[in-house]
Amino acid sequence: METVIAQEDFVLTDEIFESTTSNWQRADVLQLTHHFHRIDPIQGQYERVNYYSMRKNDVKRINEIKEIKSFKMYMALHKGTKEHFTFFPIFEIVDQDDKKYKFGLQPNSKPKDANTTEKDQTKFGSQYVPGIFKDMIHKNWEEVEMSLVDDLFTSKPRRRPMERVLFYIVTPGLINPFLGNIGALKFYPGLDQNKFQYKDMVSFTPVIGITPSTPIKNAFLTDALRGPGGEVYIEYSRPCPPTCAQ
Repeated sequence: METVIAQEDFVLTDEIFESTTSNWQRADVLQLTHHFHRIDPIQGQYERVNYYSMRKNDVKRINEIKEIKSFKMYMALHKGTKEHFTFFPIFEIVDQDDKKYKFGLQPNSKPKDANTTEKDQTKFGSQYVPGIFKDMIHKNWEEVEMSLVDDLFTSKPRRRPMERVLFYIVTPGLINPFLGNIGALKFYPGLDQNKFQYKDMVSFTPVIGITPSTPIKNAFLTDALRGPGGEVYIEYSRPCPPTCAQ
């Protein structure tokens, strides 16, 4: 049986990619919520994953890419125990030479000493979004009832059976300006309440957070779009299904 791997030197092989994405496709839709929670071994209570981060070795690898041609975020599951977060996202990147890279991100709990306040806080394409938007949908993720988490990953298009999202498509042009200058890369789970009420839309809305090693000049990145430490947020990735063919 596979176990949850969080080591810094973890290598995502093709075999692991196939098995873990297959685990997501085959998992009981009514049990998906459990993969985003774990038992805190100290307090003995359930806690929800806060965000996912790219390992330092993988940050070095992605910085060596000159240009991204396509970018997908796959949904994947390790097989593990209640003491581990078993969901994790996989970034599949194809560069300008059609070389394919895969990066598996690792889960992180909410910092125990976090004491933030509310005050601190193209068509179907990705876009830069302000930190306040990331904070809003991330807060929705933290506060949504555990019994409702399963519903965030499915849609019921008209005259079609229920579908489960398998991956998200990200606009490469928003990532390319940071290549060679990425200090940290994170995946924040989010819930878009505007989509939650519609059965034909996937309301799970992940946000990519990129912190450049050194500040970059970009006409589209105003101060309002930069978060703590200069972190930049990218959202509105296209979920597939249901928008694969659009």
